[in-house]
Amino acid sequence: MGAAIDFNHDIRPILSNNCLACHGPDEKERKAKLRLDTRDGSAADTDGIRAVVAGNIDASELIYRITTDDADEKMPPADSHRHLTPKQIELLKQWVKEGGKYE
Repeated sequence: MGAAIDFNHDIRPILSNNCLACHGPDEKERKAKLRLDTRDGSAADTDGIRAVVAGNIDASELIYRITTDDADEKMPPADSHRHLTPKQIELLKQWVKEGGKYE
């Protein structure tokens, strides 16, 4: 990937379409106490785990969850009937490497 990631163009649609139903602003629907719609939410320490660790894909739970082969850990979960394409996964990895910035 040559060009820098643009959050609003590249990342927000992925999160909106695949993650925010369970990890968004609706406190009643939120799973695992995780908010991915805000920088503070994605960087929050929840029991020693952070979804996004700026610049570090190995420490970012988000990257682990979208790339694992463990069906119990995989996000989005199979019962959501959503999945990420390889391109979307690469965009999310690049976004985290570039600092996981929100706009």
